[in-house]
Amino acid sequence: MPDKRKDSSTEKSATKRPKADHSNSESTGEDGISYEPVHFIRSHSKNNDPADIKTQIWEVVFEPDPNYPNKTTSLVATCGGNSICIIDVSTGTVLMKYRHKELKEDFYTLAWTTLELKGEKSESEKTNILVSGGIRGEIRMFHPQYKVCFHEWRPVEKKTHAVNSLVFHSEHPTWLFCGSNDGVVSLWDIGKPTIPSYDGVCPKQLLKLFPDYGDVYNIVWTGRNRYLLAGTAAGLVGWKIEDDQVIDNKDYKPQVIDFLMPENDRDNGENPIVDSLAVASENTIVSKCALHGLIYVWDLKSTVKKIVDVEKKAGGVIEKDVTMLANLRWSDTDNFYMNLGCHKGKGLICCGDDKGTVWIYNLPQFGKDSSPALKSGVEPTTLLTWPELQDDQLENSKKVPIDRHSIIIDKVAASYDNSYIVAVTSNNMVCIWKKAEDESSNGSNDN
Repeated sequence: MPDKRKDSSTEKSATKRPKADHSNSESTGEDGISYEPVHFIRSHSKNNDPADIKTQIWEVVFEPDPNYPNKTTSLVATCGGNSICIIDVSTGTVLMKYRHKELKEDFYTLAWTTLELKGEKSESEKTNILVSGGIRGEIRMFHPQYKVCFHEWRPVEKKTHAVNSLVFHSEHPTWLFCGSNDGVVSLWDIGKPTIPSYDGVCPKQLLKLFPDYGDVYNIVWTGRNRYLLAGTAAGLVGWKIEDDQVIDNKDYKPQVIDFLMPENDRDNGENPIVDSLAVASENTIVSKCALHGLIYVWDLKSTVKKIVDVEKKAGGVIEKDVTMLANLRWSDTDNFYMNLGCHKGKGLICCGDDKGTVWIYNLPQFGKDSSPALKSGVEPTTLLTWPELQDDQLENSKKVPIDRHSIIIDKVAASYDNSYIVAVTSNNMVCIWKKAEDESSNGSNDN
């Protein structure tokens, strides 16, 4: 039977109040874009410890608007440790918290999809389903509207293989891509549940890809042009996925493309570790290589245009240098796995560092499918530094607070209109910044 454990909503999450003086945290770039901290929430504490500063929160994803897929709601899903939360960014309220019974579970990744579900006696309605993956190799499925976890399965062969990244297909909302640390990228059809029994869920594997590039850290789906990209321990690989072939040909193996990133002395002659990916538009990809100190923006369409038919027929792996659009200056950190955020079609690129700072690049031209290249070494538009917090729980616990310059920003996400930026951290914090009033009133008109 499906696991239908409801959330225990009685648990309280500790909310920190940024102090009145935001001079160190509100930043304004050259184009006038500015954000201020509004809610800092410690919501993934283990054993109900309100002063837990050790649990890492790995992922934050805005909920898509069920009726307007290009927009988002005011809700985000976050995961870290053995828990998953749904938070309203406008109020800072934790609406749902799910805790895995296994304390050693560490949830790494989340993905949303919108399904049209039919109840036993009701009309069909569009609703959002959330899936999670983590260190124990499980995928769990949630219906946040009813605070229900209704199914789980293991897409990997061993419990020791973690699920690192999940993303849904844009046109087939039940198709789920999964990247894991055994080096495999797989595609599953999760099926459609029927409310309220949640029958009808029987995940079926449609495709299994093994690029042999080591751990798969991040996967992204570009959209209509049907490219699946994977950031791995040995570079960036991708495939053009033909939907009809997936359905009709059980032996379908799409061509592997090795997208060659710029060389860097710190790679010591090896392929770079590509630890983060984001899609700025159908043809504009944002990627980050560990130790490079740069964020790369490149043109997918121009890159794959160079592939000729003779290469496709030759089999094996096709290698292509990416067509660079811009190099964004970022931190010179030695740390890995600080993940990019960028709402597709908007061009606001965000990435945190290991000193409690979010780097923001407001480049709206990269939200379009045809973008001219920029000079190299593009500076951030603004930096959001860690604010001074009124943290009563931590003070009362007598624990030594983590220095703000030692806080790792694990992931950043932006709302569809860029009104909110949300970051999650290595010290168990969900951090919400809001665009200044005169800015957000203008941005909310974007569609």
